Amino acid sequence: MRRRRFLGRVGVAGAIGTAGCGSRGDGGPGDPSEAPTPRRFRIGDDGFEVAVGDGPFTELGVRGVNLGMAKPGRFPGEAAITRAEYDRWLAAMGELHVNVVRVYTVHPPAFYRALAAYNRSHAEPIYVLHGNWIGEETLREAGDATSVSAAFDRSFRQVIDAVHGATTVAPEPGYASGTYDADVSDYALGYVVGIEWPPAVVRETNRVGEPDGSEGQYLTAPDAPPFERWLAARLDAGVAYEIDEYGAQRPAAFTNWVTTDPLSHPSEPFVDEDAVSVDPDAVAATDAYDAGTFAAYHVYPYYPPLLNETPEYVDYVDHRGEPNSYAGYLNDLVGATDHPLLVAEFGVPSSRGIAQKDVHGRDQGRHTEAEQGEILAAMYEDVREADTAGGVVFSWHDEWFKRTWNLAPFSDPNRRPFWSNVQTPEQRFGLLSFDPADAVPLDGSPDAWEDAAVATPESDPTRIGDGGDDARELTAVRVTSDAAYLSVRLEFADLGAGVDWSETNYLLALGLTDRGARVLPYDTAATAPADFVVRLGGPDASRVTVDPRYDAFAYEYGAAAGLDLDRYRDPDPGVFAPLRMVINRGYTVPETGERVPFESVETGRLRYGNGNPDSPAYDSLADVHASPSTDAIEVRLPWLLLNVADPSRRRRLGDFWNEGLDAYETFEAIEVAAASYVPADAEGTATALDAPTNLTHAVPGVADGELRSLSFAPPTWDRPAYAERLKESGRAVGEVFERYTGRE
Repeated sequence: MRRRRFLGRVGVAGAIGTAGCGSRGDGGPGDPSEAPTPRRFRIGDDGFEVAVGDGPFTELGVRGVNLGMAKPGRFPGEAAITRAEYDRWLAAMGELHVNVVRVYTVHPPAFYRALAAYNRSHAEPIYVLHGNWIGEETLREAGDATSVSAAFDRSFRQVIDAVHGATTVAPEPGYASGTYDADVSDYALGYVVGIEWPPAVVRETNRVGEPDGSEGQYLTAPDAPPFERWLAARLDAGVAYEIDEYGAQRPAAFTNWVTTDPLSHPSEPFVDEDAVSVDPDAVAATDAYDAGTFAAYHVYPYYPPLLNETPEYVDYVDHRGEPNSYAGYLNDLVGATDHPLLVAEFGVPSSRGIAQKDVHGRDQGRHTEAEQGEILAAMYEDVREADTAGGVVFSWHDEWFKRTWNLAPFSDPNRRPFWSNVQTPEQRFGLLSFDPADAVPLDGSPDAWEDAAVATPESDPTRIGDGGDDARELTAVRVTSDAAYLSVRLEFADLGAGVDWSETNYLLALGLTDRGARVLPYDTAATAPADFVVRLGGPDASRVTVDPRYDAFAYEYGAAAGLDLDRYRDPDPGVFAPLRMVINRGYTVPETGERVPFESVETGRLRYGNGNPDSPAYDSLADVHASPSTDAIEVRLPWLLLNVADPSRRRRLGDFWNEGLDAYETFEAIEVAAASYVPADAEGTATALDAPTNLTHAVPGVADGELRSLSFAPPTWDRPAYAERLKESGRAVGEVFERYTGRE
C-alpha cells in the first residue's frame, strides 16, 4: 500500500489488551472455561490486524455489513430487535462469510449476548465495529460542535461500557436500555464514531474555534482546523476512558463521507458538497496509543454529482479494463490518505423507484435483487482493488422507516415503518428482505387469490370475430392487498398461448377520492370513478396514468419540470398524465458551464415478469405477470404509486392543490373496474365499435357508459406481518466475500 507516512504506530510489545473478563453471553455468571481467547487489535500498514492470544498479528480484510436498529413496524429508537432475530441474522451473516458487523449506536443487550454466543460456537468470529450516535438535527441546532462535547463523550463511554458488558442503561425514549452483561470486547475490532458531518456544522465550528491545536494523550491534531481538533479530542477521551477503566485499547476513527473529504472537486455543482473538508490525516496516534487510527468513509457511486461530472473519475479505467467512476474516486481518495482507509458504507438499493443516476449504471434504485448483487460484488472488488482496509455493505436488512429526498413529501412520516414503500430507494438497501406475509406471489398461481375480493361479469362480451374474443372475455376480477401492494388478477375465458397485444388491450380503473366518474383515456367512450388508469398493452406498452388534478409530481415538481400547471389544476376530460418521479433538479457544472437539466423518469411504466422469489425466473421488480396456463394476468401496484400515504390506516393524499401534501384523507375503499378492448394503434387508442362504448367487455359491468366498480376495502393493521428472506443480492455478496477470504 502506498502511504506517504504511517501515523498509527504499533509494536507487539505494546500490543492492545482486552478486558479479559470472559463472556457472559446469556446474562448469567461467566464460565471461565468458556471465556474466549483474548484478542488484540491494531492498525497496521494496510489496515486492521488481529492477534489471538500470544500469537502474531495477522491482517484482517474487512468483509462487513452495517446493521441498523429498526425493523418493520418499529422506529430504530424503539430498539425492538429481539434476541432470536439477532441470533438468526448473525448466523446468516456467518454463512455469507461476513467477518465484521458495524453498528451505529448501542443496541439492546440482546445484540451483545447474541454476538458473544455466536462467537463462542464458531471458529471464525464476527467482529464488531461500534459507533456512537449523535443526531444530525442536534448538531445542526448546536451549530458549533463543541457545544455537544459532553453528550458526545457520554455516549462514547456508554458504547465502551456496553462492549465490555459492564453497564445498566436506564430507559430513555429513542435509545436502547437494559443490563449489558455480555463482554464482547475480545471481538470489538474498533470504534467508528459520529455521523456524516453536515458542512454547516463543520464550517461554524471552524469559524468560532480557537486557533490552538489539540494535544491529547492518545490522539493529537496539533495543526488541524478546529473541527478536526474537536474530533481528535473526542476520540482521545474515549480511548483514555477504555484504557483507564478496562486496561484495553483498540483502533478508533470518526465517520466521514465524500461531501467532507479533503480532496478538491472543481466539477461539483453544489457548493455544500465541496465547501469544507474533514481530514482524517489531521488526527494522529501518539506513541501511547498502539492501536492506531484509520480513515472511515461512506462512499456511494451516484452522489454527490462530482462522481458523475469529474472527467478523471468518469474516464478512469478499473482493474477490469472498464470505465468506472467509483473506482476512480476510490483511487484518488486512497492515494491522498495516509491512514489505512475503510469504506464503512457502500451500496445500491433494490427499490422499484430511483433517486439518483450514476454515469455507469450504479444508480440509487431501480435494480432487481440480482442486479443489486452484481453491483455490490463489483463494488466490493473495487474497494479491495483500491488498496483499502476493506468495505462494509450498507445494509444488512431493509429499513421501512427510511425516506428518500424525492418521495418524502408523499408519505406520512409518522407511519413509514408500518408499510413497505417499494418506491423508496432508502428502504431497499438491505441484503435481507421483509416480505409482507399476505402478499400474492405474482406468478399466476390461483390458490394465492382464494381470499381475494372478487367480481364477475354482469353481461356477455361484445364479440368481434377476429380470433381474439376469448382473450377479451373477462370471467373474474380479484383484488387483494398487503403492506406493499394493491394487487389485481384478471381472469379470462382463454388466453391461448398468450395475449396478442395488437388485438387486445386491457384497462383497470382505480378510484380513491370519491370525486365521481371521469372520462377514461384511450378513446374508450366510457367513464369510471377513476383517479388512476392502468393500460395493459404488453411488456413495452403498459403503464399507470393519473388524473392530472391528482398528480402529486405535478404539484411538487411541476414548475421545475416546465409543466403547464393550469392543465393539471383544471384538466381536459379524458386526459390522464404519466406518473413520474424526479431524479435530478438540475445544475450547472462549474468547470465547463454545462447545464444539466431537470430530469424525471416515468415510474408508472409497468414491467412484466415473475414476482415469486421461489421461481428460477424471479424478477423482484415485476409489476405484471401474464399467465396463459391459468388464463390470468396479475398486476401489483405499489401504494405510493396510487398516492396512498399510509396504507396501514387507509390514508391518502388529499386535495393538495388547495390544502397541501400533508392534508391526508381517509378512504374507505378503492373502486376497481376492469375492461378489455381492441387497440387501433400502438398508443392504445380503442377501436371504435358500433356500441355504447368502445370496450369489448367489462367487470363488473357497464351501465349508461359508466364502468361499474368492485369496492375493495383494504385491511388495516397496527403491526405488519412479514417474513424474512435473503435476497439474491445476499448470495452474490456471500460469493464475493468468500473469494476474498484469506486474501489479505
